[in-house]
Amino acid sequence: MTFLKKIILLLFFVPIYVFSLNYDVKFVGLKDVETLNAIKRVSNLVILQKRAPKTINALRFRANSDKEQMLKILEFFGFYDAKINLDLEEKNDIIQVTIFISPGPRYTLKEVNIFSDCSEKKELDVCDISLKSLDLKINSPLITQDILNAQDKLIFLLSGCGYPLATVEKREVKIDLSHKNAIAEWCLDTGPFCKFGALKINGLTNIDRSFVDKKIRWNLGDTYDVTKVMETQQNLLKTNLFTSVAIVHSDDINEMSELGINLKVVEALHKYITAGISYATIDGFGVSFGWANRNFRSLGEMLAIDANVAQRLLLGVATYKKPDFLKVDQDYVLRLEGTREKIPSVYLDFNYSMISRIDTRFSKKIETSIGFKMEYDEITQSANNGNFFLLSLPFYLKNSTANNLLNPTKGYTFIYRAVPYKNVINSAKYFFKQKLTYNLYIPIGSNRTLVLASRLQLGSVMGANVFDVPMSKLFLGGSDDDLRGYKYRTVSPLNSENEPIGGRSTIYYTFEPRFRMTQKIGFVPFLDLGVISLKEYPQVNQKWFKSVGAGLRYFSFFGPIRIDVGVPLDRRKGIDSRYKIYVNIGQTF
Repeated sequence: MTFLKKIILLLFFVPIYVFSLNYDVKFVGLKDVETLNAIKRVSNLVILQKRAPKTINALRFRANSDKEQMLKILEFFGFYDAKINLDLEEKNDIIQVTIFISPGPRYTLKEVNIFSDCSEKKELDVCDISLKSLDLKINSPLITQDILNAQDKLIFLLSGCGYPLATVEKREVKIDLSHKNAIAEWCLDTGPFCKFGALKINGLTNIDRSFVDKKIRWNLGDTYDVTKVMETQQNLLKTNLFTSVAIVHSDDINEMSELGINLKVVEALHKYITAGISYATIDGFGVSFGWANRNFRSLGEMLAIDANVAQRLLLGVATYKKPDFLKVDQDYVLRLEGTREKIPSVYLDFNYSMISRIDTRFSKKIETSIGFKMEYDEITQSANNGNFFLLSLPFYLKNSTANNLLNPTKGYTFIYRAVPYKNVINSAKYFFKQKLTYNLYIPIGSNRTLVLASRLQLGSVMGANVFDVPMSKLFLGGSDDDLRGYKYRTVSPLNSENEPIGGRSTIYYTFEPRFRMTQKIGFVPFLDLGVISLKEYPQVNQKWFKSVGAGLRYFSFFGPIRIDVGVPLDRRKGIDSRYKIYVNIGQTF
């Protein structure tokens, strides 16, 4: 670039930076935070603050140009008598722009009327729609967005009780300036009462229609209900067999008041292969391989084979799952598994098992599983070696209101597992193992920057002494699931050689205040407590193991990435290190 061109550029750009004004914006008088934030989002004074004008007159013009938009926002939030004054004052080479907002009284909602005939003012007499169902409340602040949301909810509710063709002919909000309130009125054309008609499905290529039919949440001739349409769409998407599911109704009804339904799907790839490499301080380096067909026999059945090879664990699994077995939301699962698990100083276990079970989802909150399992355990290098051939009836119950699987911020989760075992060789003993887990999440503050998370776990093995139960079925603490900081799965009663012998009962408690420092970063201190006993029932009067620590969370798009450092407070000499580091995906629980 020539010297002359550089001079020209300097002459062009320097005045912009030298002669631009610096200014601050201050809002005074408006106490409602939601309204004030909305004003700031549309104010050019705020948005363009880093691009300041060159003269004070230009700045004054920018400020005055904001007034009209600000008044519209104030009306949107119910402040119909609001007034705005501006003041510009120079202080220390900075122009202070003060916006004085006198909001006046906030208008309220006095009355809501819904008519099915505008001319005769005939009240709507179908579907039993209430103010509560529209999220409206008399004498509440008159907020335009609430009125718009209520209208959308009104059409949605009508489409949920047989009137999917309903439209709004007229909406009117009558403002009473003298009494500072308003009346909201809607005039509707409900259209004809409709039922579900014939279903046409387009896009099926490799999936049998009978599989899709089981996911439909309505029957021919049922009253049209948009919630059943949405539920059907979600059920089909959750199978992972489709990349797209669209359900629309026709606009014409037949003589039986039936609306034709069109379902269009786009199938996903049904067969896939996975491979991966992993490293963990417990497992060492590992490789994994998987193959699956999610549409086995063209009926949405899954057939999968998985293998995992690591220093601690060798695992091979074959799984067959038949969805909607005998009834909707009930799956049949057959699983064959072979493992070699080596936990240093604890045990070496060769396990071969077959389980046949039925998984049932009663609702979004409640699910259960019950089955029959056969397994062969060969345990060596432990304080209690032996061979076991076990027959069992595993039962599982889960009731959860937690709002997220990987990062729950409110609700609870209750899980109960019960497994009666019969060892048919050697000692031929019966024993009964059960475990109860309760997680609780309490959000603090409206934006949930702090969540108080706690977990209680109770476990018991009854019916046989500790030496008649496989080590792998006893309770051994010390993992990222309980008592972080202690050597992996070694916290239990010890024999004379300081080897873990396992416990027949346990209590674990964890408390985590989860702080969200920024949108992406979180900080979590924690306290873990636990007691493992040789007795059948959980004990509170024996030695409690304690650990403390802290961790960081990085909130990625797929869930929080977790790193925790746990310190054992009851460190056992020659067994536990001073601390342990855990890295995983998702919160601890």
